[in-house]
Amino acid sequence: MVRATRSRPARPVSIALRLTLWYALSAFSLIVVATGLLYWVLVNSMYQEDIRDLADNLNNAQLLLPPSPTAEFEGPPEQRPSWAPPHQPEIYLRVLDAGAHTLTETPGMAQQLPPPTPAELATISTLEGTKRDIVSSSSKPFLSLIVRIPGKSAGQSSRFMQVAMDREHDEYLLARYRERLWLVLAGSLVLCSLGGYLIARRGMRPIEDIGRTAAHIRATTLHERIGTDGLPAELSSLADTFNEMLDRLEQSFRHASQFSDDVAHELRTPINNLRGEIEVALGKSRSREEYREVLESCLEECARVSRVIQTLLFLARSDTAIGILQYEKIEINGELRTVQSYYEAAAAEVGVELSVLPGDAIHAELDRTMFQQAVGNLISNALAHTPSGGAVRLAARAKQSSITVSVDDTGCGIPAEHLPRVFERFYRVDQVRRSSAHNVGLGLAVVKSIADRHGGHVEINSDVGHGTEVRLILPASDQSP
Repeated sequence: MVRATRSRPARPVSIALRLTLWYALSAFSLIVVATGLLYWVLVNSMYQEDIRDLADNLNNAQLLLPPSPTAEFEGPPEQRPSWAPPHQPEIYLRVLDAGAHTLTETPGMAQQLPPPTPAELATISTLEGTKRDIVSSSSKPFLSLIVRIPGKSAGQSSRFMQVAMDREHDEYLLARYRERLWLVLAGSLVLCSLGGYLIARRGMRPIEDIGRTAAHIRATTLHERIGTDGLPAELSSLADTFNEMLDRLEQSFRHASQFSDDVAHELRTPINNLRGEIEVALGKSRSREEYREVLESCLEECARVSRVIQTLLFLARSDTAIGILQYEKIEINGELRTVQSYYEAAAAEVGVELSVLPGDAIHAELDRTMFQQAVGNLISNALAHTPSGGAVRLAARAKQSSITVSVDDTGCGIPAEHLPRVFERFYRVDQVRRSSAHNVGLGLAVVKSIADRHGGHVEINSDVGHGTEVRLILPASDQSP
């Protein structure tokens, strides 16, 4: 049985290695271009210098041209003068007639360089002459210059003068220069690679510091932050973004921890009540009526626990966007009157007037159940904190892009320092509002969650001793998600 092997993905190339390669290749390419340009300038300069030497020798030879075409040039001295420079190249001269016959030449030139052909001489029509690179019979490189010398009289034909220079020493110097050039390039490649590595490591050091700091961050060390002093602009922006993310995470962990504590506290009270009542009921025999009272009290506590759990489940689903809203076209004022009729008995029981202000018909596409739940929570919260003889008024008004539903009460009001937090879960202003066995601080949090899911928001204004107004602002029909 052949077992299929799963190939491992190739390990990605590190940023430091990439930067090293880019730095090394870029710097080495510049060095190659610079040295190549310098070598070209050297070769061209030496070539132009040789041409000037040939032109000077040619001019001097024309002045010393023998009057008799058959006279020979004097040969070079057997011993080099003491003032002559070392490695002085050999220079040959030759005079030819129009038929390419050699009239006179420097001794030894015939063995090194054959005379030009008549066809080659026919192409020379200017006094500047023609330059040519020639390889001699002994494999030596020569630079040759041939010029036309017009006759001095009308009947005298033109002659040609050829001057040639041995460039073997120039080739030797260029070969030695190329050898040293290869050594320089090899050393430059090593230095560029080393320099690129050092630059890359130095550039990656701040990123490594950020990585080390991030690696040490745990749920218990969310207070740590990445230092931004001395960081480059790009990494400083990255560090600031990372620190902002840590701020949000720390705040989320703090809220989650507080939320868990609040849940444990809210569930512990009814469960302890249940346990205590059951223990008392089982402590001794009781009558049927007493057992019935205990069971009714236990049922009330169970209902309280059930409400808390259902509300927490609703908020959890809202946080994770679980569940699709059932949008339908509803008439806002009609829905407010429906919710009013549901809470009218509770309002009459506490002596609070509950009314819906008249207004035009306003239609919107909303989730009917959630909308009624949000308005109901606002009414329930207002009734719980409005004294007898007060009033709770519902109103709706429409703008071009939004619909505002307001619940205004004449209760005790909320101090300004508590307003930013009243929509947090389990938050209650106990020192201002009287406690309620059914109030666990989740009503306004549910309202905010419903508004967020509809793409709206909630606003609140309050005046201590005069009342509170909460506005549920939802998008109009064409603005709904």
